[in-house]
Amino acid sequence: MSSFDQIAFFWVGTDNQIPTFLVNSINIVYKRRVKIFHLTNYTTRKINGTTRTIRSHLSENLMVARLQAYKNFPYNNKLTFFCDADSLFIRKLNLFDLPEDIYFIKRSENFIMNHNWPEFYPEFVNKYSGEIMPYLFGGMALRDGEKLFSEILKICLDLPLRFQRWYGDQYALKIFLEKNRIKTNLLPINIYLKVMKKIVSEEDFKILFVNNVKMITFKGPKSKKFIDESSANLIHFYKKNQF
Repeated sequence: MSSFDQIAFFWVGTDNQIPTFLVNSINIVYKRRVKIFHLTNYTTRKINGTTRTIRSHLSENLMVARLQAYKNFPYNNKLTFFCDADSLFIRKLNLFDLPEDIYFIKRSENFIMNHNWPEFYPEFVNKYSGEIMPYLFGGMALRDGEKLFSEILKICLDLPLRFQRWYGDQYALKIFLEKNRIKTNLLPINIYLKVMKKIVSEEDFKILFVNNVKMITFKGPKSKKFIDESSANLIHFYKKNQF
C-alpha cells in the first residue's frame, strides 16, 4: 500500500454522476491499486469506489469550500494529486517518480478575460488569463499542502465576495506565489491536464494513451454530456486492450 498513488478531488452537491465517472476511470486505470479521497461536506453522499470520504464543515461559497477541503486533507508526506471532478484518467500518474514537494500546472493558453462572467470583475478588465491566473487548480501535486492552502485561504477570504464565489482559488494562488517567491515545479499540461471540449472516442483514447496523457478534463457548457459518453468509450477502450 505504501507505493500506491494518492488522488484527491473536491465535490459537493446532490448529483454525484460526474465524480463517479472520474472515480470509475481511476479504478479502471489502476485496477483499484490506488487511494482515492473524496473531499466534501457533511451532506453530500458517498461516492462508490473511493478509498475514503473526508468531510469538513465547509463554506457555501465554492472557492472557499475547496480551499478549506484541501487544507483539511490528512497529509502524510506522500505526494497527493488534487484534480477536478470533471476529469477522466487514462494512465497511471506514478507519483513516486516525482521527487519535489509541490507541482503546479501552468496555463497553455493566454486569453483575454471576460470580465462580465459570471458577474462583473473590474480586476479583469483588459487583462489576460496568464496575468491574473497563470496556474490551474484542476491538477496539482503536493506532499504537504496544509500551510500552503491555509495561506491561500486567508488571501481568498480577504478578497471581495465575488472571488469567494468564483475564481478566488486561482487568483489567490497567484497572489501568494508572487508575494512569497516560491519556486514552482511544473507538470506539463498536455500530459496531466489536457483540456477536451468534445466527446472522446475510443480512437481518441488510443492516441492519448500512446502519447502518455495521464488525465483529461472537460470544459464548456456540454461538458457533462461529453464526460458521460467519453467515460463509456474509455471503458470499451480498456476492455478491448486489456492493459
